[in-house]
This record gives sequence, C-alpha cells and structure tokens, in this order.
Amino acid sequence: MAIPTQASGADANQGVTATSKGRTRTPHRAVERVKDRAAVHATPRLIALRDGLLVALAFSSGIYEAICYLSFGKVFTAFQTGNLVLLGVIADGTRPPAGPDRVSVVVSLVAFAAGAALAVRILKAFDGDEEVDDKNVFQVWPRRVSIALGVTLVMQLAFLTVWLAAAPAEMVSHILLTLGAFGAGVQMNAIRSLHVPGVSTTAATATYISWVSGIATWSLTAPAARRLTGTLVGMVVGAFLGTWLIGHAHAYAPILPAVVIALVIAVATVALKQETAG
Repeated sequence: MAIPTQASGADANQGVTATSKGRTRTPHRAVERVKDRAAVHATPRLIALRDGLLVALAFSSGIYEAICYLSFGKVFTAFQTGNLVLLGVIADGTRPPAGPDRVSVVVSLVAFAAGAALAVRILKAFDGDEEVDDKNVFQVWPRRVSIALGVTLVMQLAFLTVWLAAAPAEMVSHILLTLGAFGAGVQMNAIRSLHVPGVSTTAATATYISWVSGIATWSLTAPAARRLTGTLVGMVVGAFLGTWLIGHAHAYAPILPAVVIALVIAVATVALKQETAG
C-alpha cells in the first residue's frame, strides 16, 4: 500500500486522493482524528526522536506492569480497564487465589486517579491547557511534560527503595502498588498533553485500535505506522523483559524502568528543547 512520507502535516491525514474514475475523495480520518500539532512545524528528525522517546516510555511501562502484575496478586498498575474488570470479578465473590485481592485493585485504581489528577495540576501550572495558534511553534516536548515525568521518576525511585529494603508483606505490596499506579497515572496524562494521535504509553488499547484501523483503511502515514508499531512492540518487549527480570534478577528488576524514564527526561530536555515563536 502507498504510505505518504511527507513530514509536514502528514499525521493529520489531510488533503484529497484521486480515484480511478478521476473523481477526488477525502482520505480516511479514522486513525488520527487529533492532529499531531508538533509535526506541522517541527523537523522530521525531531518528530522521530520524540516518537523514539514514546516507544521507550512504553517499553518502561511494559516492564513495570509485568513486575507488578506478577508480584502483587495479578493486579494492574497502569491498565486500569483491566482493574475495572477485576472489580466485577470481585463483586461476584471470587477471591484469591482464583481472583485478585480486592484491596489491591482499589488501591491501584485510586492511586492511578490521584496521579492523573496531579499531572493535570502540573500541566496547567505550566500552561499545559492553552491552545496554540497556527502562527506559533507547537513544542515537540514541552518542559511541563518532563516535569510531570520527573514525578513519575520519583515514584519509581521510591518504589525501588521500598522494593529493596522491605520484606514481602501485604502492607508493603499495597505501598508499592500505590507508588507504581500513581506514577503511571502521572505519565498517562503527561503524554496525553503532547497530543500525539493514537499513542498511550501506559495502556495499549487505544494504540492497538489506531494501528488496526490504520491498516484496515490504508490511512497510516509512515511516521504514524512507525510510532504505533514501535509503541506496541516496545510494551510487549518490556513485559517480556520484566517477566525475565522477576525470575532471574528479582531484587534489581525495578532498576531498568527507572533508568529508562531518567534517560527519556534527559534526552527530551537536551535534544527536544524548542522555543515558541511569538
């Protein structure tokens, strides 16, 4: 299939396409209803770097989700749709070991919501809710995103500290779930503020739908195809690696995702710094 490769405005799926009978029609817009604002102004190199950082975050989330899911009674820290389903399982009376611990599920849901709410406050404090005029350069990776991710990093470092220092216990597992889910909630809203179409680095459902829809309608641009595929693959590889770390390097398993987050923040701060034009 023919995939457009133009960088400027490519992710918006705009323009017209000629048909075999000479008529024109507008291309499918099912995949990227939200315009990739940064792609309109930024260079392809910056967009590719940003997308690489998004893949890295999905990779980190995959590691964390596998660690927490396998360690805390099969409860999710980022995939809250799964936890909502588990609430229904619990309501039916299913208890461990056949089902999840109800307290753990509620802890994860509440902590994730609290993290997402804090991210909103951080983003608003740094003008994250303001619309950007066409005459302005939309920042590829605004400082507010790195600040919010810094909170996620702090949560992950706290997670690592407790993980290394505390003996396994129900209360400790709830503390770790709180730290992990809170950080995931912050990361979720931080990345949403980038307005990158179809991408979530904490849960892959929306990304998977965008990827499948793009293939079905032949409407994926080359950057979008790389971005969506990379995010999905990164999360799967991260989960595989997280599972391996639990089995072979249990004590040090949470180190790698924290390192990845730190590197993402550092690279974004140095390489994606962009001023807004007046």
